[in-house]
Amino acid sequence: MPRLRKPKAPKIEYLGDEVPDNKAIRVLLREHYFRVMPNHRHHRVIVWSLFLTIAAILAVQFAYPLDRGLPLARLGGTMAAFMPREQVAKLVADQFDQTEFKFVVGNKIYQRPLKLAGAEPDTELVVSKMVEYPFLQRFIPLSILWQPAMVDSLPLAFEQSQIDATIAEAVKTVSYPPQDAVLEIKDGNLRLAEAASGQEVTADQLKQSLLQGTIRPGIVMSLTVVPRVVPAERNLQDLAAVRSQAEAALHHTLVIQVEGQPVELSQNTIASWLALTKDDKGVIHLELSDTSLDTFASELNKKFGVAAGETNVTVVNGHETARTAGISGRTVNVEALHVELQRQLIDGTPSRPITVSFLPTTPTIIYNNTYSATRDGLQSYVNDISKSRNMRIMIQQLDGQKWEVEARAHESTPSASTYKLFVALELFERIDKGEFTWNSPILDTTFDKCFDRMTIASTNPCAEKWLEMFGGYSAMNDFVYSRGFSDATDFTNPVAKHTSAADLTQYMIGLEQGTLLGGANRDRLLHSLSVHPYRYGIPTGSKGVVWDKVGFLWDYVHDTAIVHHPQGTYVMTIMSKGQSYARIAEVTREIERIMYP
Repeated sequence: MPRLRKPKAPKIEYLGDEVPDNKAIRVLLREHYFRVMPNHRHHRVIVWSLFLTIAAILAVQFAYPLDRGLPLARLGGTMAAFMPREQVAKLVADQFDQTEFKFVVGNKIYQRPLKLAGAEPDTELVVSKMVEYPFLQRFIPLSILWQPAMVDSLPLAFEQSQIDATIAEAVKTVSYPPQDAVLEIKDGNLRLAEAASGQEVTADQLKQSLLQGTIRPGIVMSLTVVPRVVPAERNLQDLAAVRSQAEAALHHTLVIQVEGQPVELSQNTIASWLALTKDDKGVIHLELSDTSLDTFASELNKKFGVAAGETNVTVVNGHETARTAGISGRTVNVEALHVELQRQLIDGTPSRPITVSFLPTTPTIIYNNTYSATRDGLQSYVNDISKSRNMRIMIQQLDGQKWEVEARAHESTPSASTYKLFVALELFERIDKGEFTWNSPILDTTFDKCFDRMTIASTNPCAEKWLEMFGGYSAMNDFVYSRGFSDATDFTNPVAKHTSAADLTQYMIGLEQGTLLGGANRDRLLHSLSVHPYRYGIPTGSKGVVWDKVGFLWDYVHDTAIVHHPQGTYVMTIMSKGQSYARIAEVTREIERIMYP
């Protein structure tokens, strides 16, 4: 079949000022089109398909949002594609909370959550890796799939005193002393047990292992450390003398009676009372085992003792209102029994019957606490919960009866992220003075976006950058004190930034009443305090509408809030150590039950 040639467009020339008409333009375009395109039609189809595909890919890449996780964004084993930036930050925080480390040292294991070791993730850096898509790279087809958006390890910073305390605890857990050769009782006979070596590691070994390990989010990181073997000091030959003493004790004729009734004793029972100890000079001695004697006394108490009853005390708002006395009991006088057994089994005095004596016991006191729906009831509850749950609490009703109660509210405590409220206060003031605008550049973004990162996502870099721009920690202290807050709020504390429940409550009262912030600044901060993702504490426990700022650092968990309850408005701050947001929610429910029955 003869090969078809592509048609040639007629060549048109123009003279002078003659203007080509539409038909001539189309002819020119057709001539140019066939000059640059392939001869065969299916080749032209391929070119057009490729062009449209690339154009579509570029359009998608240019249209992809600036503040959402990239299509392949992943943190550990969890996908973060298309997540808003603040949700990505929450994912980092949640995954970090689940991350643990485990020291494996010989046959010992020490495992803890990483945050208890003083670790804090660089949340903003992790979020940036999963969200940011440079503008110039959007010109490259499929570059959206090349972004390093998959984060398999967390960049961390450690607070020195916290990690040192954790490592010291780990050293004690995974190290153990050698076990010297001891006398062993089996089937009523004395046997010698072989010595066993111990193991020890240094704090530097464990610390370097942790700092150099790859921290993968949401899993338990296993760190193997080789210990130093510690040999035992006492061998079998050292036990010959006490062995003969123990054999004599085992064959001693022993009679124990209670109220004239003899107590049946087996050789195994007597043997269990014997133990070897070593004095400061390393000399081995045969002694009585206090633990085994306590067990024997407990068995006697089951048969011959009398259990003391319970005295129930009813306490209302911290004051005793009723008491029901329980009966007294009696228990074996273990000390007297120990003296007699020492004389016969250890000292080798002649055998004679041992009469068990008893000591009186007093009833157990049970306190039944209740709290009335009064200010006294609320204060009593706050007092009790601050002691039993290691909490610092302050509550101020802004209407109604205007109750004000507190417990440990003025204690200076690591603030966690609540310090960002004070940074926001100075930021608003400087913008109002015209020193900056919301479009001013900072880090890789603007003041506007950085504010959301600080108050909604609750990441640290923007807050720390502003502190640097505002003159540092000492300057921030001066600013905070100038606004009427106490020296319990301290940005220069060497361990961490500090504040108090009283200062945070004062801040939130000023925010609610418009005396601390007003206008657009107040509206903006309140918006951030209502849309952040960490609403498991006061918002979960309250029946009202809540604006709150949380803080979590190591084992500190805080929440400070403005609450519009159906029956009134109040401000509450709960700063806790070793607790959880679920516990804060539980306390909130009880507080509202007392305030608004």
